[in-house]
Amino acid sequence: LQDIIDENQSKFPLMIKGNYYKAYMVHNTQAAIESFYNISNEWGFPILVQEVVSGEELNLVGVGDGKGELKGAVAMKKLTTTDIGKIWTGVTIQNEKLMQIAKDFVKQTSWRGPFELECIVNMNQVYLIEINPRFPAWVYFATEIGINLPQMVVDIMQNKDIKPQLEYPQNKMYVRYTGEFVT
Repeated sequence: LQDIIDENQSKFPLMIKGNYYKAYMVHNTQAAIESFYNISNEWGFPILVQEVVSGEELNLVGVGDGKGELKGAVAMKKLTTTDIGKIWTGVTIQNEKLMQIAKDFVKQTSWRGPFELECIVNMNQVYLIEINPRFPAWVYFATEIGINLPQMVVDIMQNKDIKPQLEYPQNKMYVRYTGEFVT
C-alpha cells in the first residue's frame, strides 16, 4: 500500500475502494492507510486506489441480451448523495456518449442481464469509474418512467424477442426517502 500511495503522492485526493462495497475519498497518506484497513477488514481484498476525477456524477442502468445488444437503459445525473456516494436525488438525462459507452460495453462483453455504469462527466469527457453487475437500488425509478428493466431480464431468460427501449422522458426526478415505523 505504501508503494502505491508514494507513487500517487502528488495526485491527492484519491479514492480508496473496496472490491464489493465502500469507497472513501482521502486527502493524505494517513487517511489512505486508515481507509485501506477499514475496507479490507470489512470486505477483504483487493482494494482499488483510484485518482479522483471531478465533474458531474452520472449513472446508467441497463440490460444486455447476451448477444451484444443493449435492450434497455436509463441514465440519470446525481443531484445529491449520501455520505458514501449513494444517490439520494437525481434527474433523468440524455447523454449520447454515455449511451454509446453502454452499447459498446454490452457489445464487447456480450453482457446478459442487468448492469449499472457509474461515470463522471467533465466538460465533454466521460470517465467510467465503476461497472456494477446488478441492478442498483434505484432501478424501480426506470420502471416508473416507462422502461421496465427487470421485466426485460425475465423476458431474456425466457428467450422472448424484445425490442430495445432506450428512449425515456427527460428531467424526471428521483428522490429516495426513508420511513420509520414504531411498534
